[in-house]
Amino acid sequence: MNTKPRLIGEPIMRILCETSENLIGYVYQLNNGGVQPAWFDGAIADVRYEPFTQAPEQNPVDPKPPDRVSKI
Repeated sequence: MNTKPRLIGEPIMRILCETSENLIGYVYQLNNGGVQPAWFDGAIADVRYEPFTQAPEQNPVDPKPPDRVSKI
């Protein structure tokens, strides 16, 4: 067990119910190197862990500039 303070966590996996396929929580990677599940309504036994297919955008509020169009 890591004894450094946990200040920041980033979700890295979904926790899904094995029978219903419902999302029941997330697994977080903590800034101290630890991993922690976060259940919505308490832990259950029959689960499946599904990693995110791609990381969310770092700053979705910051829009990307439009492509420049050159006039001839």
